[in-house]
Amino acid sequence: MRLAVMSQCAPLAEELQRLCRSFDAKATEFAPIQKVGRTQLQDAVPISLGDEFKAFADAIRNDIGRLVQLSKVLREVNLGGTAVGTGVNAPDGYQKLAISYFTEVFGTPLSSHKNLLAASYDQSVFVTYSSILARLAVKLSKISNDLRILSSGPLAGIGEIHLPPVQAGSSIMPGKVNPVIPEAVNQVAYEIIGRDVTVTMAAEAGQLQLNAMGAGYLL
Repeated sequence: MRLAVMSQCAPLAEELQRLCRSFDAKATEFAPIQKVGRTQLQDAVPISLGDEFKAFADAIRNDIGRLVQLSKVLREVNLGGTAVGTGVNAPDGYQKLAISYFTEVFGTPLSSHKNLLAASYDQSVFVTYSSILARLAVKLSKISNDLRILSSGPLAGIGEIHLPPVQAGSSIMPGKVNPVIPEAVNQVAYEIIGRDVTVTMAAEAGQLQLNAMGAGYLL
């Protein structure tokens, strides 16, 4: 499970970087456009639309480094611990050989957990990694909500931006286009946040020398 999760970190980080670059490009494009900033949905002080999109980019970018850094805790594995971490029935040299093999396959240096007994039941590494995913999900969902609000209307709402049309929004209101991409991001974010709770509870549910709830991490 550690290796499976770790293998997906780099692709995720790259996609997040692509998103940040897109926000950066829009920030540059929108820099000359002045608008009203809002707090509690009420008019506040002037900002530029570019400032708003630059904030989107930086909010996500700040967590990409954290994501990559936290993924390193997944490199400590308990291979060779066998039943409860004592190494019983494992041939001499197995642990070192297995770690060397997987290091070569994944291209990432792995190491043995310093206490294989603890590593057999302590699954808090997944709680740590899941927490940064939930944090990113919260940020992405908030940005999606902002995009929906800014594009609301366009005549009877704020209507400051126009999201690219993806599909027709209504069979009885011609021309209506809904913000389906931000809404889809919202839904995915809710699922990630829910899974974070599942990971947390599954990690807590281990008893004595084994955590039988590990399969919950693969949901």
